[in-house]
Amino acid sequence: MKDLAGELKSEQGLKQWKFAWSKCQETKQMFEKKLEAALRARRTLSSDQSETRSVSGTPRRHSEGCAKPQERSSSLSFSCRKMVTTEREYVRSLRYIIDHYFPEMERLDLPQDLRGKRSVIFGNLEKLVDFHSQYFLKELESCCNHPLRVSHCFLRHQDQFGMYALYSKNKPKSDALLASHGNSFFRNKQLELEDKMDLASYLLKPIQRMSKYALLLKDLIKEVTEAQEQELSYLRAAAEMVKFQLRHGNDLLAMDAIRDCDVNLKEQGQLVRQDEFTIWYGRKKCQRHVFLFEDLVLFSKPKRIEGGLDVYIYKHSFKTADVGMTETSGENALRFEVWFRRRTSKNQAYILQAATADIKHSWTSDIARILWQQATRNKEIRMQEMVSMGVGNKPFLDIKPSDAAINDRAIDYIMKGRGARTRASIAVSLFDHSNPFKRAPVNTPVSGPPVAGGPSSSTLLGPLNLHVYSSQTLLPGERPLISPCIEEDELEHETSSQPSMSMYRNRS
Repeated sequence: MKDLAGELKSEQGLKQWKFAWSKCQETKQMFEKKLEAALRARRTLSSDQSETRSVSGTPRRHSEGCAKPQERSSSLSFSCRKMVTTEREYVRSLRYIIDHYFPEMERLDLPQDLRGKRSVIFGNLEKLVDFHSQYFLKELESCCNHPLRVSHCFLRHQDQFGMYALYSKNKPKSDALLASHGNSFFRNKQLELEDKMDLASYLLKPIQRMSKYALLLKDLIKEVTEAQEQELSYLRAAAEMVKFQLRHGNDLLAMDAIRDCDVNLKEQGQLVRQDEFTIWYGRKKCQRHVFLFEDLVLFSKPKRIEGGLDVYIYKHSFKTADVGMTETSGENALRFEVWFRRRTSKNQAYILQAATADIKHSWTSDIARILWQQATRNKEIRMQEMVSMGVGNKPFLDIKPSDAAINDRAIDYIMKGRGARTRASIAVSLFDHSNPFKRAPVNTPVSGPPVAGGPSSSTLLGPLNLHVYSSQTLLPGERPLISPCIEEDELEHETSSQPSMSMYRNRS
């Protein structure tokens, strides 16, 4: 470039070349300085990390492969410390509300529409403060050196975390009251405190905190290896509990919106979940909002009333004791079948199509869990009856030839007589005391059993007298979805004194 400028014999050309060259040199020096600063910062950070490991008594690792467990442990500790730090801040925020805004409800100039409405505005905030400050925070702090114990803090207080569902249920009423009368009144207190956040923002913190718990538990789960199977299962259970409470508040609000219902819903056990489905019943197709309780399945028709509010008109319901389920129905992977058995009519089958695969999986998993728990509970009741009547404490009579031979014969019969099936069913109902030797119908089980290994390998299925046959092998560590058919005799006379037994026959 300089030669070209000289050939032009132009002073102007040389000046331009000198200017451009000086700019290039300045840019080069600037990049060299930035590179040196970056390298210096990197060396400083590396030195600080080495000193931290030395102070904690952990020897320095020179191999990248050996450093991974230490890095994982550091990540677990960091996530645990973050949970504790944010928990302290959360407790301070809740106390701030009680210390500064609760006294405002006692003022003489309190608007008439706010008088006696403290529980509506603040919900069960006082109970949340007591729980977190007196119990949960202290237990989290004790886990700083043992991060994997955090899950036990959540699972130990599962009932107390149910307060968040009640808080979420009350939140719309609180928001409406603040919007109509409260914001202007509490604004003066906010200005007096010189606080950038208003009361409505503080009252949102409990709901935000539950979402934060879900994220922090998710971070902990990422750092736990599959080899730590028990710790991982506890963390996942804690995360599921938090997610349940997050949506349970909305579920309770939806339950309150059920209209024209002749069933006492408070006596149907816990509301497990609620969703909208496309339903086929015979030749009929309709939209229904379905509520799953521990003891009841309720169908309702969604309806929007004035003001944009949704209500659910009660249509019909069935006790879960009379329920059976087929996990997959037809070719559509979003469909499953629920069928109901009544003493006064034939089986009634409903095909439900979920909006997403996750919703379908959640419903089939929860229904299977409920039916399996009922089977276990019915077995325990029969055992107690047999003991009280002097039959003994053994669930089976001694029969020869051996149980193994009987099981083999049963398997051989089903394999020859039925052939392979492609859908899984499960059903449980009450035991028939009036005819203990009546043989109940049974559906054909196929997919993964509750416990792998066949009928003779399960201590749970043995006392239940339920034969389970496996058509697929579970992956290591996989939690099976209960899908075999279990069908027990219906209860006809509860006052009978006959001994209880259960047997099976082919479903015609």
